[in-house]
Amino acid sequence: MRILVLEHEADAPAGLLGAWANARGHELEVVGVRDLDAWPAPDEFDAVVSLGSEVSVLDASNGWIGPELDFLAAAHARSLPVLGICFGGQMLSKALGGEVSRAPRTEVTWRQIDSSAPDLIPAGPWAFWHEDRFTLPPGARLLAGRAGEVDAFSSGASVGLQFHPEADGAIVHGWVDGARDKLTSYGVDDLAFEREIDRQDPDARERAFDLFDRLAARWSAASLAEQPTLG
Repeated sequence: MRILVLEHEADAPAGLLGAWANARGHELEVVGVRDLDAWPAPDEFDAVVSLGSEVSVLDASNGWIGPELDFLAAAHARSLPVLGICFGGQMLSKALGGEVSRAPRTEVTWRQIDSSAPDLIPAGPWAFWHEDRFTLPPGARLLAGRAGEVDAFSSGASVGLQFHPEADGAIVHGWVDGARDKLTSYGVDDLAFEREIDRQDPDARERAFDLFDRLAARWSAASLAEQPTLG
C-alpha cells in the first residue's frame, strides 16, 4: 500500500507506524503540513494518516488547519481511509462534523482503554498526551470511550484515535524532556511518568504492529469494495 502521512511537528513523527510500514513492505510518503504549497492528490494513495501536534484544532492562527480539515473531509468522502492519531483524531472528528473542545483536564498517561471493538482496537495499554477532546461525529461508531470524550471511533473505513500507537518510549521521553515545566503545571509527576514509559516501552512495538495490521486489513477491504465488478 501507499500511505500518505501528514506530519505537523518533527518531534511527533511516524515512529512505530514507519517501522511497521517498512516491515510490511508498505510505502510511506511523509509530508510536513506546515510547509505544503499544494496538497497531494488523494487518488495517488491507499490511505491517509494524520499525526499528532502540540497545537490545538481550535487555534485559528494556524492557517494550515483549515486546509487540512478540507483535505481529510474530501479524502473520506472519496472512500479513502483516514487514520487520525491524537490531534489527527481530533481533526478527523471535526472534518466529519464532530466537535473539539478543551478537556476538563490534560491527560498524560499510559493506560488501557475500554474497547467495544477489540477485534479492531485492542485495549492497549496506549500512550495518551492531549489537552483537547473530541466528540463522536454524526453517524460514526464509538469504539472506545464516551460519545462526548472519545478514545476511538470509526466512520466507514476511517478511524480516529485519541491515543498514540505510533509513539515508542524514545518519542514520549522526548516529549517529556521538552515539557517538564508544563507537566508540573498539569499536576503530572514527570519522573513517575517516565518510569511508566520505561515499563510499557518493551511491548509498545508489538502492540502498535498488531493495531496497524488490523487497520491495514480494513483499508484493504475498503479498497477491494471500491473496485468495479467484472463480468
